[in-house]
Amino acid sequence: MKSKSLITLLAVIVCFSLSGFANLGNSDHEDDEHEHIENTMNPGNHDEPESHEENEDREQAIELTPEEIQEIGLATEVAGPGTVDIYINLPGEIRINQDRMAHVVPRVEGIVTEVKKKLGDIVKADEVIAWIESTTLGKVKLEYVGKWAEMTCCALNLSRARQIHDNTIKLLDILDNSPSLETLQNAKGIEMGDNRSKLISAYAEYSFAKNAYEREKTLFEQNISSEQAFLETQNSFKKADAQYAAIRDSIAFEIQRNLLEAQRARQIQMMELKGTERQLKILGITNENIRELELLVEIQKLSHTSEDDCDDPNCTECMLEKETANETAPEFIEAEEKLAWYPLVAPFDGTIVSKNITLGEVAKEDSDAFVVADLNTVWVDLQVYPKDLRHIKKDLQVVISADSEIPEVNGIISYVSPIVGTESRTALARVVLSNESGMFRPGLFVDAKVSVSQTKAEVVVPKGSIQMLEGKKCVFVKDEHGFEPAFVEIGLEDTNHVEILSGLTAGQEYVTKGAFSLKSKVATSTLDSHAGHGH
Repeated sequence: MKSKSLITLLAVIVCFSLSGFANLGNSDHEDDEHEHIENTMNPGNHDEPESHEENEDREQAIELTPEEIQEIGLATEVAGPGTVDIYINLPGEIRINQDRMAHVVPRVEGIVTEVKKKLGDIVKADEVIAWIESTTLGKVKLEYVGKWAEMTCCALNLSRARQIHDNTIKLLDILDNSPSLETLQNAKGIEMGDNRSKLISAYAEYSFAKNAYEREKTLFEQNISSEQAFLETQNSFKKADAQYAAIRDSIAFEIQRNLLEAQRARQIQMMELKGTERQLKILGITNENIRELELLVEIQKLSHTSEDDCDDPNCTECMLEKETANETAPEFIEAEEKLAWYPLVAPFDGTIVSKNITLGEVAKEDSDAFVVADLNTVWVDLQVYPKDLRHIKKDLQVVISADSEIPEVNGIISYVSPIVGTESRTALARVVLSNESGMFRPGLFVDAKVSVSQTKAEVVVPKGSIQMLEGKKCVFVKDEHGFEPAFVEIGLEDTNHVEILSGLTAGQEYVTKGAFSLKSKVATSTLDSHAGHGH
């Protein structure tokens, strides 16, 4: 009896449980139906939930005030088509510009007496970098000094021969007017050599014979003097007249000949002096050095007195030199001691990149004492492979890059070799590069990108607008919510522009300047940076 009652109780409990579960399901269903009915009847009482994408876009947008936009210098453009340069990459090496490099060699063999510069020193044009003493040069200098001394000697000066000629011609003109002997005394002291005494003596005899003839002629015509006396005085007069005319002609010829000989002698001296001067210039002596030699001769001549010294008051050059001799002589003592020395000078402003000269050694004409290079410009020698030769041409734009510490620079190909090297199997393309900063040192290996053509792309943006966010490339686009990053896939790129394959479409407004500032705001904000729905 008890067992049957227990079984009955358990059955009741199970049934109740099953009924509860069924009611629970019906209750949820009823609630859903009630909610649906209420929403249908009263649609204005319930706001439709926003989509996940719209909510996320709003969260990722960076809103900026006009003042903030101006402060960061933000600028935008509308995305559109453009062109991208196509490059060929070439290896290269920085080399010395051979057009601005000089080998400084001795003009004549000699002993190195002084070395003023060392390897790596900066030199200026015409700066003395070493001194060499040469016996050959010393001999040529002494020869020039001797010829210059002859040229400046008053005894062989052309001006004196001209003075004698001109003064004698004046005396002959005076004698043509039959002056008195007293008048001729005024010509005393004028430079004529011995021509004055010869002419005046002959003229005096001529005048005396003429006066005697005229007197006897008058007496003979008056029958006061005999015919014999008249004839004797007539013969004496004719003889004196002939002698006077002969002396005049002889002196006139002589002074003309002496003048011509003096002129010819000076011309010969000038030619010999010029020849010696040319030899000095061949040996590297400058016009300034030659002038110093000439002054040295003048100082030496005036500093030594002898009976042969010029005392001609008409020689103004010698008088002027005597007045200044004591003032200038000390300046040329060293020049006299170093007569056989000559300098090696820098041909232009540059740097000594090689030095092969030491004190006391014999420097020969074929030895490179120094190599001076102007490193303000350098050559970039590029290796062009045969497959690229048809693309590489003169005047193409090149971008040169070395390492991270040296910024990229632009250049232009100035030369392309017409031959291919037998060993390297490459051709040479050369860029002349400005190097005033000295960053590009000869021997440095570089990479070069040569712009050989251009290609069109549907969307092209400046390189500066591309930023890295979460390890991916992006641009910042502007929409109604503000500025937000859009991850992009890039294609071709050149020095300044990048092709966009996806993530940014033509017509979208994007940031060209100030993108880095926007990236910083994303990185420092608490907003989720997983944006970019332009994919």
